[in-house]
Amino acid sequence: MRDNFRFCISILLLFIMSSSPITVAEGDSEAWYVEGGNSVLMEQYTATWCDVCAKIDPWIGGFVEDRGSRLIRVALHDPVNDPLGDSITSERLSIFPDGQALAPSFWFDSGNDIKGIVAPFDLDRALLNTEGNRDSDTPISISASQTNHNSLQLIINFYLIENISDTQASVFLLADKTIDKSLATNGITKHEDVTRGYVNIEILENQSINEELLGTNFNSGFSNVSITRTSDGYTVNLEFNLANEEIEEISIVAVHESTINDIRTTLGAVSLPLGQSSSDDGISILTPLLGVIIISAIILLKDRSL
Repeated sequence: MRDNFRFCISILLLFIMSSSPITVAEGDSEAWYVEGGNSVLMEQYTATWCDVCAKIDPWIGGFVEDRGSRLIRVALHDPVNDPLGDSITSERLSIFPDGQALAPSFWFDSGNDIKGIVAPFDLDRALLNTEGNRDSDTPISISASQTNHNSLQLIINFYLIENISDTQASVFLLADKTIDKSLATNGITKHEDVTRGYVNIEILENQSINEELLGTNFNSGFSNVSITRTSDGYTVNLEFNLANEEIEEISIVAVHESTINDIRTTLGAVSLPLGQSSSDDGISILTPLLGVIIISAIILLKDRSL
């Protein structure tokens, strides 16, 4: 009986650990939360004029979704001839000498790059190689709240950072966007994980605990950005204006990165999609947990009756 009890408790704990992100509604406000850090960041350079991209983009979203928390995709659109492109693409790819030389291109944790036509097998191989090369994962949490229809408040914690020299906190706001057919040169009108906001902040080793610093290396779209050192890491506070974005199509990505001699490395990454419904006032969180508890109790009672 003791073995069955331990087994049931293990299943329950595993379920709790994997049941994120959590969505909660309180009155007229909405809140979302996730913890992680072990995801691989896949940046894809794509374009609405790219015929090869038109063969990849329709299945890439499902590919990423099937890999769960292992993989995060960021779609970087051509900033020159693409209605979805902006300076974020230029900033992220500026570290690569030939970053915008060919679309599509893929970078996994800023390495393991692939250019041109790809199949799921190619991306899976790069994902496995990147996971094997990752030395450690920075624990990261994201808290998001919408207190009115025009503003999204974010609190992002980077925990237990031991080696912070030459590291940065990067935050993306991604959105699914639909363009008019007249602008879709390659025929694709629906595009997922498009960059709509991005900020990169230096993490300072000599920053005092509880000291709040302002200023960024690069910022597009965010406001009221600050970083504060805490007893167990660093906290980034920032806001985003939702005037042109639909909340159900948004996801937040937080990344801990190191840049040394123009070589960028991902130390931890996590994603928080905001599309989960919160109309149940938290019931959607408790219901599956209750189901696991009931099943565990049935197993224990059955074992006792034998």
